[in-house]
Amino acid sequence: MTKKVLLIIVEGQTEQIVLEDYLDEHFANSTIRFDVQREDILTKWDANKRVPNIKNSVVRVIQSYLEKYKFLAKDLTAVVHITDADGCFIAPEFVKVKEDIEENLYYSEEAILVKSEKRKEQIEQRNEMKANNAKILVANDHFSIQRLKIPYQLFYFSTNLEHVLWNERNEVATEKVQKADEFMESLSSSIEEYLTEFLPVNSELPYKEKMKMSWSFLMEGCNSLQRGTNVPLLFEMIKSDVQ
Repeated sequence: MTKKVLLIIVEGQTEQIVLEDYLDEHFANSTIRFDVQREDILTKWDANKRVPNIKNSVVRVIQSYLEKYKFLAKDLTAVVHITDADGCFIAPEFVKVKEDIEENLYYSEEAILVKSEKRKEQIEQRNEMKANNAKILVANDHFSIQRLKIPYQLFYFSTNLEHVLWNERNEVATEKVQKADEFMESLSSSIEEYLTEFLPVNSELPYKEKMKMSWSFLMEGCNSLQRGTNVPLLFEMIKSDVQ
């Protein structure tokens, strides 16, 4: 019997480095495939600087992957999507101008710092766009592809993956891959055990309740700038629904 494909949509290569080997080893009944976007689907404007329909955007990503690798929708067991929260749920007053910072954008525990009023406006627009798109996708549990209902789930790292793994919100982009490799080589526990320490809800609750509460937690106050993730629930989803 041919194994079905669990497609995991991620923003960057570091997510694949961190998760792929563990998923391949522990969930052998499914073929784990990563689709690295090298961009954030949730904050991508269309060609005319308009906010595209996020559901259509995700469907296009899935269909593009199927066409590229000669799969059909019936080959998919589910689609998992992992995004960085990027502090997108904070109120506009927590995006602050600080002209003497070295970076154009700096994440702190309580605010996003930017160098200018123009940049502040851009980040506020990005946050609004990303937060709205995330809410739409969180409420969406499937996509219809080739007339088949494909299960879908959105997960997050907050502020970003590097923040959760080695407590650095503002990692230099060119160093992420090397540091992810070093992190995995030095990890003494499994990646599932490590990430579970940053799950912001009671791990004893039922899966659906944990998913709902983990997102509710992220959307409160400045929690999207705090160190946390609901990716441990990804492992639980695979154990219960995909195996």
